Amino acid sequence: MSNARLDGDLPHRDAQEASPSNHPAAHGTHHHYNGPVNLTHYDVAHATNGVFGDNHGNIDQHGAPGGQSERKPVDEARAMRYLMQNVAAGAIHDSNERCDAPKCMEATRVAVQEDILSWIEGGDQEAESKRVMWVTGPAGTGKTAVLGTIADTCKEKGILAATFFFSAFSGSVDRRRKRCFVPTLAFQLMELGGETREHVLRLAARDQGIIFTKNLKEQFIAMVLNPLLSGAQEHDSCAKAAPRVIIIDGLDECNIAQNDPTSSAHAGAQVPIRRKEDDQREILSLLLLAASNPSFPFRILIASRPEVTIRDFFATDGKIWTRELFLDNKYHPDADIALFYDAKFSVMCRHLGIRPEEWPGKDAKLILIRNASGQFIYAATVVRYIEGSPSLPSPQSQSSNQPSTPHQRLQHILGQQRAGSPHNPLEALDALYRLLLDACPDPELSIKWVGAAQIEDPDKLDHFPVWLLRLVLEASPGEEQYALGPLSSLLPTQISEENLGKPYSFYHKSFLDFITDPTRCGSRFLAETEAFIWVAQRFFETLDKRKPSSYAALPLTNTSF
Repeated sequence: MSNARLDGDLPHRDAQEASPSNHPAAHGTHHHYNGPVNLTHYDVAHATNGVFGDNHGNIDQHGAPGGQSERKPVDEARAMRYLMQNVAAGAIHDSNERCDAPKCMEATRVAVQEDILSWIEGGDQEAESKRVMWVTGPAGTGKTAVLGTIADTCKEKGILAATFFFSAFSGSVDRRRKRCFVPTLAFQLMELGGETREHVLRLAARDQGIIFTKNLKEQFIAMVLNPLLSGAQEHDSCAKAAPRVIIIDGLDECNIAQNDPTSSAHAGAQVPIRRKEDDQREILSLLLLAASNPSFPFRILIASRPEVTIRDFFATDGKIWTRELFLDNKYHPDADIALFYDAKFSVMCRHLGIRPEEWPGKDAKLILIRNASGQFIYAATVVRYIEGSPSLPSPQSQSSNQPSTPHQRLQHILGQQRAGSPHNPLEALDALYRLLLDACPDPELSIKWVGAAQIEDPDKLDHFPVWLLRLVLEASPGEEQYALGPLSSLLPTQISEENLGKPYSFYHKSFLDFITDPTRCGSRFLAETEAFIWVAQRFFETLDKRKPSSYAALPLTNTSF
């Protein structure tokens, strides 16, 4: 074929997945294609064994004199207009929207940061190197602060490719959904130079931005994967490029768009019900598609809570490509939280003209450290409350029963467990817990299971073991996971055989304080007597289902209801 050109909207999925050799070819190279291909985005000088619809054979594409194909110049202003309409600028790590986002204080989280940076910069030096790292841990362990700090460090080192920080709390709706995920990454990748910028702009300008109406996979292949793989081929014979990383934070906060105005055209259509977990898994599948390609030039750093869907993905599809980093006691969070408290109280003492030796006192700090349970969100929230907000009224204008000075606020925190309070110094933390509970498919059932787990066995002065609660409370198979699975960032929900004889454990003490305080828990509050009544009802409802065979292989003890 002479001067052949095959047009189409986007690269076909089969061409991308058929073989690792099906990467976009750089100009002047020969390449083998084992599936449908699109030649509008790249110069392909010669292809053999091609399958072009119903046509099979070879194809030659000849460029203009001088070795370059003729291309119409891109209207950059128009292309950027279409692109920016689909970019979540606030999701980029150094955006103005994230100016107050948490970061690691100096000299804290050092071990975690060193582990992550050594993985990024290690490149392919390690024989068992993984292309994806999943940073996970219970709610409030500082995952966003760690990744925000890592992003800043990588930018300074010149090894940051792109970032996307999801946020369910953000004022920007585009940070809560997948719609802008791919365009935002592509926008940042344009800064890498080469032909990436022209490629992205050309796609954005084509047919009034039709690329942004395609499904997420087509967008990702066309705007992210293809230009990066093409660039990687161009550098095959050159010196190895410096390692770079794409950072995705808060994936568990990516939610399904409800009543999305951009979908108004389909308002009358019957659309299948889609869950946020479907969107999260879709994003993970795309990232895995990239990471599993040996020519993909970057590493991918992902942070999220250990929610069921995400945890299952990394335990199955992504297992061989992923290194998991769990933020637990191995990284000595109590020591970092102590440093955090020391620094913050030192500043407060300086402002108040108090000697740090006099206030707040060693015992008070130890209580705050213990109550934090390794959760930086507790420590940060407590400090913000003790410092006070500039918007708070002056002490003279406050009623006498409201804590007004830093010392009074500290005492309020320390005495919170001793008596209920009409004032809530932990609003940010409570908002997080309410969000987690509201995200459950049946929040009322979930809170009942949590309440039942907190009932004490009067004989052992401890909570009832997992196996017994399962036996008594499960009215249908799998109900425990249905109720507690979505709360896996607050308590372990995958219980090992040896731990069935123990009570449920919770990652964070302040969550238990939250659910037992009606002034904090609000409409989700379940009194202990109500939990008792529900457990008693379930005991009789499930009585017929409990056959003698049900007790076999269970770690029976002298526990009894």
